[in-house]
Amino acid sequence: MFLTASNLAHYLAARGTLAAGAIVDGDFMVVEAGRRNRNFKVIRKTGAGLFVKQIKQFDAMAISTLQREAACYRLARQHGDYANLAAIMPSFIDHDANRHCLIVELLPSSENLSEYHMRRKTFPAEIGTMLGEALGGYHKILRGKPLSQEDLANFPRQPPWILSFHQHSGNVAPGSVSGGAMQVGEIVRRYPDLQYNLERLRGHWQYNSIIHGDMKWDNCIVYPGADDALRFKIIDWELVDYGDACWDIGGILQSCLSHWILSMPLERETSPDRWVEQAAYRLESLHPAIRAFWQSYRETSGIDARHAYPYLLRSIEYGAARMVQTAFESLYYAKEMTRLGATLLQVSQNILRDPKEAASALYGFGREAA
Repeated sequence: MFLTASNLAHYLAARGTLAAGAIVDGDFMVVEAGRRNRNFKVIRKTGAGLFVKQIKQFDAMAISTLQREAACYRLARQHGDYANLAAIMPSFIDHDANRHCLIVELLPSSENLSEYHMRRKTFPAEIGTMLGEALGGYHKILRGKPLSQEDLANFPRQPPWILSFHQHSGNVAPGSVSGGAMQVGEIVRRYPDLQYNLERLRGHWQYNSIIHGDMKWDNCIVYPGADDALRFKIIDWELVDYGDACWDIGGILQSCLSHWILSMPLERETSPDRWVEQAAYRLESLHPAIRAFWQSYRETSGIDARHAYPYLLRSIEYGAARMVQTAFESLYYAKEMTRLGATLLQVSQNILRDPKEAASALYGFGREAA
């Protein structure tokens, strides 16, 4: 059974997640919010809203990732050791394994960080602090502890696919991905140093933490609390795994750079220097929030001063690899390589060639600040 806006209310009533009286009284509104999945927002006047996610196609990968996300919600809710994780996730409501449907609370008046920063046109350091505290809190849950049988069952422990995509993209069936996305693999194979660095990062992948797996601004949500103070949650835990914490940190760092690049007038026939000059905001305006993110992450996760700078550089490198994936995602429907995709790939390659220079020139870190 596929859920639709017309049958959703009756489905929720049958599951016991929406009172029959709400249907009779008309105390709800359904808004379709689909992206990769069949998503719905159920907005109510007198009660808490719901966010409903169902896979679009019953293929093995989609089923597996939704099951993994549901398992993550259950772990966070049922195990006291996972309290730091539960605190930054929307509240779990229901999981229907037969219909591959997950229901969580709908956060009121929420927006993701991409929307928030675009609306405000500023990058408050307090947001960076929230991010650092959130990631640092859940990253330390399993650090130094043996995995339980339940953990082993729920986490596949796989390095990110983008680290080896270039090795397999030549075997991808024609038409399964766009021509532009296919060119990502071709470009990586064309540049031996980029290929080497991706393979090196895959080889150095560590298993030291619960990781979100798809950390970026779009999956970070802010909303006003009851006291109007800003609250923070992380959504879309479909790729949650036991893996390398630097991947999540790098995901946030590259998200900052990627959105700066997105603000450039790349469609104009001009030089890259002019693109930088004409960006919607200066890169330096992001630096206070980036430094606040790293400082709060260090303090929350317990990274000591001796290991901080190498850990930061390692995170920057994994962020550069994540930027290759961002380029791929930007090209998902493109017939050929775009300027945005090419720029993201070039910046990624530059970072991997000299992560220390990137730490200073792009992210605003001095060695003493790390």
